[in-house]
Parts: sequence; structure tokens; C-alpha cells
Amino acid sequence: MSSKTELDVEGDIDRGCCRRKRGGSDRDMHPVVKLLVISVGFMTDAYDLFVMGMIIVILREIYNETAMAASAVATAALIGAAVGQLLFGMLGDYIGRKVMFMVTLTLIIVFTLCSAFSPVNEHGPYLALTIFRLFLGFGIGGEYPLSATIAAESSEVRNRGRNMSFVFSMQGFGNLLAPIVVSLILLLPIDLEWVWRLALAVAAIPCIATAYHRFQLHESAHYQLVKKESMSLRETFRLLNRCKLRLLGTAGTWFLFDITFYGNGLFKETVIELIGLSGGDTSHEIVQNTAVASIIIAAMALPGYFLAIPLTDKIGRKAIQLIGFGFVAVLFALMAGTYNFIVEKKGLFIIMYGLTFFWSNLGPNTTTFVIPGEVFGTEIRSTCHGISAAAGKLGAVLGALLFSPVSEAWGYQVTFGCCAGIALVGLIMTLALVPESNNMVLKSARDEDDDPAASLIDKH
Repeated sequence: MSSKTELDVEGDIDRGCCRRKRGGSDRDMHPVVKLLVISVGFMTDAYDLFVMGMIIVILREIYNETAMAASAVATAALIGAAVGQLLFGMLGDYIGRKVMFMVTLTLIIVFTLCSAFSPVNEHGPYLALTIFRLFLGFGIGGEYPLSATIAAESSEVRNRGRNMSFVFSMQGFGNLLAPIVVSLILLLPIDLEWVWRLALAVAAIPCIATAYHRFQLHESAHYQLVKKESMSLRETFRLLNRCKLRLLGTAGTWFLFDITFYGNGLFKETVIELIGLSGGDTSHEIVQNTAVASIIIAAMALPGYFLAIPLTDKIGRKAIQLIGFGFVAVLFALMAGTYNFIVEKKGLFIIMYGLTFFWSNLGPNTTTFVIPGEVFGTEIRSTCHGISAAAGKLGAVLGALLFSPVSEAWGYQVTFGCCAGIALVGLIMTLALVPESNNMVLKSARDEDDDPAASLIDKH
């Protein structure tokens, strides 16, 4: 094994030794440019997932649809994303972060364009869209563990949380960009048929624009060091077993948070009605109102993302996650107890709605992405992040399946009460199983303590 350790690599990164070496492609790339290259794919992923909600509204205006067809289109990318998170998380450790990062970008570009040019049969474009978006989801899912791992291994210890939070904040920009693009396209004198196709195709532009720079990225020094020793599947499972409590903590809290985050979606139709943007007299007006309402709602989410960027390193990931879960639990509990009152007070209801976004994005929505990229050894870092992210997707699907019938049967109060309880469990799980990764030095999984519980002690 090389005499150089991962601690030496971390020191090299902190001193900037890995940034400006001759003949090193991404080593000649400015750190800000590199961060943007890593982030663009994540922004595009958020755009792709968010724009589909508005496209379904457009498709409803053009074609005869069934609830099953619309549901298949809406969920195909989510299912693909969960598979992609697991698959590319594992391949990122076995084959390499750079190679898989190029594969996910290729999948996103190809199947984004395929979706935009989906053929139409007698039932509409639903079958083709479902198939193409399933494969698009593979690329979208792969971006989660790969972008987090690459950002973590490319950053100095002192600003690693800032950089990883910045990458994740692109989700907020993607969510905001989607309705803005749809609104602008609606200004063109074209049929709705072309509106949804152009809205989908736009997502490929930033990926194509940054493809050259992404292909210039090198494997991180951390990864190159540990891959000098081959690792069998048996060894992988042994290392995963050593950190099973941490993995339960990162995957479990992401799973629980995404269940509660679905509670935010329950507000959407009510908020649209309160701000007077529901419905419309023509198909264009209906779609335009939906886009404008989506801009307002996406803008509400941005302050939490912005504040997470500087505070993640200053306060600590675990601390912010605890605070976020705590406030989310309190907000949902208040909504459960006062729903009939606040729903009649437009301003108060919208403020409460915005606060759920604020504390979610400042807290666990960001930190559940950041922490798994830091607390696991280099040999299994991408794999563990993929497992954690896939658990989050499972939580989102579970929330979508359970909360709608619960709300219809017993009302929003019960649903919000359930969300409050789940957020409280997330807080307790964070406290018990998630280590603080602020100022933590990235290291080899082989160098970690055999006792997984030892990692729960905050040494930093």
C-alpha cells in the first residue's frame, strides 16, 4: 500500500496541492467552476422532476388521459431514480466516480431528449414518456451519490459542508427554473403540444453545456489511494456491516424526512386557491396559472437552501438536522391543532406553509444529503450514500401512497399530526444514530474502528 494516507490527501487538498498541477485537467479548473460543473446535473435533475407536474397539466388539456396513465408518467422517474441511486452508488465505488458521472450525464441528456420527442399513439404520449422517464430516472438517481461523493472528496475540510450544501441547493434553483421556463414558453405563439416538448428539451441544455468540463474531471485523490487495493464483494459487505448503525441513521432519517416532506405537498392546492391562481377560462390560462403558482411556491423554498450553505459548517450538520426536525415537528403539530382556524386566515396559512419549507430545506432536506457523503469510508462512501438516498425515495413513495387516503378519510389534521410524530422520530434517530461530521476527516473504511457504535461519539 502507498505510504501516503488519506490524512495526507486531506492535508494536500486543504493546502491546495491538488488544484493546480500541470497536465491535470480538473486540477487546472477553478474550484468555483468545478463546483458548478458538479452542481449543474443536480439542478437539471430537480428541473426534470418538478417540470413534470406542470406537463401533466398540459397533457390533461390536450389528450384524453386516465389517472393510471398520468400516475405512471409522474412516478416512472422516481422509481428509476431509486434504482439509479442504488446502482450508481455501488458502481461509483467499484468502477469509479468519474466514469459513472459521465454515464449518468449521458443518460440524462439522451433520455431527456427522447422524452421531448416522445411519439404519440391513440392514447397520447403516455407509454413512451413512461418508458423514457424510467431510464431518465436512472441517471437522475445516480447523480445523488456521485455528486455528493465528488463534492466531498474535492473539498477542504473547513468548507466541505458549504460546498455540498451548495450542490444540494441547486435542487431549489431547478424547482424554480421549471415553472419560469414553462411561463416563458407559454408566451410564444405555439400550440400546447410544443410547449411541453420544449419544456422537457430545455433540461438537456445545461448538461450539454457542461459536458466537456465534466469529462475533464479526474478521480479524487481519496479514491485513487484506496483503489490501489482491490476489494471483493465479501469485503464490501464486511465494511458495510461495520458501519451498519451509521447507515441505519443516515438512511432512516432520510426515509422519515421524505415521508414528512410529502406533508408540504398537501398544502399546494390550498395555497394555489388562496392566492387566486386555481383554474382558468382557457387551456393556456390554466397552464399559465399553474406555472405562476409553482413559481411562488418554489420561491418560498429558496431561503432555507440559501441559509444552509453558510450555516452547515458554522453550526454543524447534526445540529442543523436536529433543529430542522424539531421545528418541522412543531409546525405540523400546530397545523394539526389549529387547521380549521389558520385555513381561514390566508396570510397566516401561507406563512405557515412557507415556514415548513424553510425549516425543511435549512435542516434535514439538506443535511440528509450532506452527512452520508462524509461519515462513511472512501471504499463504500458512494454505496452508502446511494442506499441512504434510495431510502428517502422509498419514504416519499410511502408518504404519497398513505397520506392521500388518510387525508380523505380523516382530514388534514390527522395527516399533519402523523407528520409531526414522524418528524419527532426523525429527531430522536438523528440524536441516537447520526454522528456529527463537521470537521471530520475523510478516511478509508478499513481504518475505522471495528465497533460501529464508536462512530456515534462526536469526536470533532
